[in-house]
Amino acid sequence: MKKIIFFTFLFSFLLILLTFLNYKIEVIESKIIDTEIINKKLEKDLVFFKSEWEYINSPENISYLSKKYLHHKPTELIELQYFIKLLSNERHIDE
Repeated sequence: MKKIIFFTFLFSFLLILLTFLNYKIEVIESKIIDTEIINKKLEKDLVFFKSEWEYINSPENISYLSKKYLHHKPTELIELQYFIKLLSNERHIDE
């Protein structure tokens, strides 16, 4: 009789432990699924932002934006003699 009570108690205790273990496993699985969903969303966002970044940094777009907003004028190369002359004239003007 004592053995039957002991085994019944042991069996019940093991079933309770398995129930708690199963609950913990389900909670962890739900967290994993949520994390995978978030990860997939972030991967899609990353792909989108990479494509946007490539468009923004394209040479054509940079050229267009610099012409539109920076108002650069084309430069011309000058000879070394004219450059030295220009520097010497600026020194005289500053004095």
